[in-house]
Amino acid sequence: MYGIPEYRLPKKVVRKEIKKIENLGVTFLTNQAVGEDLTVDTLFDQGYDAVFIGSGTAIPKALDIPGSKLKGILQSSYFLRMASLYSTGNVERDEVPAREGEHIGIVGCGNVAMDAARTAIRMGAKKVTIISNETIDKMPANQFEYDFAVKEGANFLWQTDTREFISDESSEYVGGIRANTPEGEKIYKFDRILLAIGSRPANKIVSTTTGIDVDDTGYVIAKEKPYGMTTRKGVFAGGDVVHQPQTVVLAMKDAKLVASGIAQYVDAVKLLKD
Repeated sequence: MYGIPEYRLPKKVVRKEIKKIENLGVTFLTNQAVGEDLTVDTLFDQGYDAVFIGSGTAIPKALDIPGSKLKGILQSSYFLRMASLYSTGNVERDEVPAREGEHIGIVGCGNVAMDAARTAIRMGAKKVTIISNETIDKMPANQFEYDFAVKEGANFLWQTDTREFISDESSEYVGGIRANTPEGEKIYKFDRILLAIGSRPANKIVSTTTGIDVDDTGYVIAKEKPYGMTTRKGVFAGGDVVHQPQTVVLAMKDAKLVASGIAQYVDAVKLLKD
């Protein structure tokens, strides 16, 4: 079956968890974009005592190097999305940005890169090569993700730093990369390039709310006491939007600590009011 690996789509599990949370008394507001349809200030005006930001890192990073505007260079997240839509019958095959018989290069070596490689192979790519500027022992991907990718036929270029995207004969489309390697500068030819070099936070929430400071890379700054509170009183944040992308387990641990910090803050505010 085409599409992203099945264990990436636990929809029934997610729906079940949402139902549990609803039963606890949590209200879900859907089709509401914070920063557009409402703001943090709006929520406080509605009587909320605290606001938690757990928006993660939703914006894929790009490589700002020569040739980055060439056609045929795409985000892995977009490729995976289109492959998933095709596997469920929502789009036609020609809308998936990958053709049978192509040699696809994937820049990056995290879990998304492994998913993209496996999916591209399933979509009929002749060859898929993951390009990493790190060594195998320093790759950010989980070991089991790497093992799955290898098993399905992914190839790897280690300690290969992509410095330039080069065009094909048409000069409009990407035809490969120029990279620094331990053996010196080399050129590798590809029919298509997928980027999987991580993501960064969106700024809709912080840009429409006064008093929330971020660092130079856009990650929200949070305090230790009360844990998770931003520089705006009553606004808390946790997970990837604070600590940069990590594992789900660490994000869940952080969420529990922030929940405790929110409880302490709300109790203190109520005590002062009394």
